[in-house]
Amino acid sequence: MQHPLLFTKRPYLLTLSIVAMITSVNLALFGGTLVLRDVPPVQMEFLAEMAMTLMVIGLLVFLNGWGRVGFRALRSVKDLRLYWIPVVPLIPVLGAVVAGMSRMHPRDIALLLALACLIGLVEEVSFRGLILQALASRGVWRAAVISSILFGLMHLQNLLFGADLVATLLQIAYATAMGFGFASVTLRTGSIWPLVAIHALIDFAGFVTSGGTVIDSLTGTDVAVYALYIVAFTGYGVFNMRAMKRSRENIADMT
Repeated sequence: MQHPLLFTKRPYLLTLSIVAMITSVNLALFGGTLVLRDVPPVQMEFLAEMAMTLMVIGLLVFLNGWGRVGFRALRSVKDLRLYWIPVVPLIPVLGAVVAGMSRMHPRDIALLLALACLIGLVEEVSFRGLILQALASRGVWRAAVISSILFGLMHLQNLLFGADLVATLLQIAYATAMGFGFASVTLRTGSIWPLVAIHALIDFAGFVTSGGTVIDSLTGTDVAVYALYIVAFTGYGVFNMRAMKRSRENIADMT
């Protein structure tokens, strides 16, 4: 049984429900870190992401929305070319990631990789899957902008776990821009599988190079790199959205 009303008739209710779910789990995680001080924060985060993963999967099953949110193959192999901007943040840090992993215990590497995979799955399904596709019924530009802003603002919760304020504000801007770029690619390809993998790899690289899951300081180079990525993802998002519009206009002219 499908439940299309939440996608088409109640898209904002679905959006608020997902935001409330993520916020509730993060608040519970914050409370858990205060009570269970002997448990490593990474392990607590892993449990929280496991809980969110189960919630997201449950929602997908309830809505019968696996295909709707993008769990399907790319329409064409040519669509792979659309992912070159999303993978750019990985390229400059490859050396640092390899060096960082060489100093880590294999158990810690596995835990961070598993955590990154869960985060990539939960956030892509939530923001580029459920929220984006639900709001698309109100217009693709509105859907892309709102989903990306919400994605960015959710990173404000990192302050609960000791993240630096300035670094968090910059991360919000970066996540918003990245979310917009990712949303535009999802709308063009109809698939979120590649972005789940890319998102997970970006987070894993960040965990290894920063030595943790929150940013507690920034250098001038970090600010410059973030600014570059903000411009790149925003510009790429606009390019994809306009390309999608032109494609639809060309199809309309041919019919």
